[in-house]
Amino acid sequence: MADLLADEGRRFIVASHQNPDGDAIGSMLGMGRALTAAGRDTVLWHPDPDPVPAELAFLLAPGERIRADPPADAAERTLLALDCASAARLGDRPPGELARLVVNVDHHHDNTRFGDVNLVDGAASSTAELVLRLLRAAGLPLTREVAEPLYVALVTDTGRFGYANATPEAHRAAAELIEAGVEPAPVSRRLYEERPLDSVLLLGRALAGARSLLDGRLVLGVLAEADFAAAGTDDTEGIPEALRGVRGAEVAALAREVPEGWRVSLRAAGDAVDVSAIVRETGGGGHRAAAGGTFPGSLEELLPWLERAVAAQLDG
Repeated sequence: MADLLADEGRRFIVASHQNPDGDAIGSMLGMGRALTAAGRDTVLWHPDPDPVPAELAFLLAPGERIRADPPADAAERTLLALDCASAARLGDRPPGELARLVVNVDHHHDNTRFGDVNLVDGAASSTAELVLRLLRAAGLPLTREVAEPLYVALVTDTGRFGYANATPEAHRAAAELIEAGVEPAPVSRRLYEERPLDSVLLLGRALAGARSLLDGRLVLGVLAEADFAAAGTDDTEGIPEALRGVRGAEVAALAREVPEGWRVSLRAAGDAVDVSAIVRETGGGGHRAAAGGTFPGSLEELLPWLERAVAAQLDG
């Protein structure tokens, strides 16, 4: 696969999944910048019209653009689909209709291998770790501008190196990115210590109304439209992780009201539960320890479904 990146005449589209997280955006920017610096004709494209979450906006360089629509010559390009467990995560159009060749680079254990070429490693901590492998193999530059978004991707997908996926290889990747010029302290502050007041108020509402289910093994926070209006934001970043910090909780869940029903974010405290298997029932996805999806029913229907799904794994 590295030979594709090393092909000087090849043109690329770099994309990632809808509702992107740090790994999605960081991997996109890192890969796109490395290809551009090496002289490759590269376009960043994302199916969401405003793909960069507020807490990651600091990663964008002045003038850096992520297109909301594929380029006119997409059919002649190679699509690098990063961090997408399935083709559906790229939106309504099948990837094969978007580009001449589809390259699927991902670390989700349930990836469907939808690409013409697939680099899928479920043991990798993040897609950024795989991007770093590819850049090494292709001899592409690892500058600070390339390394910083990859480091953010690595930090966020390992939970600040607190999840089980923080393997020796993940730490070696972090060291390589730091050696390339990343400064961990200011990155950490930007990610975790510069929350706007409105998002802190929303966190308070979620914690104040948290519910203990399954004898404390499942902790649930619920945020309705009224909560978003009262806090003045819909930024839920970090709330599921805060709920997971409750003593005795093996799974934390945040249910937020959306037009389609309830958006559910799940976090597991250990290896006993694969939360991605739970949300997959309603078309969601993610990792064993962190996943999300949309439940189309009411809150009264969501609660027993969630309790049954979590209990089936904990007690099974």
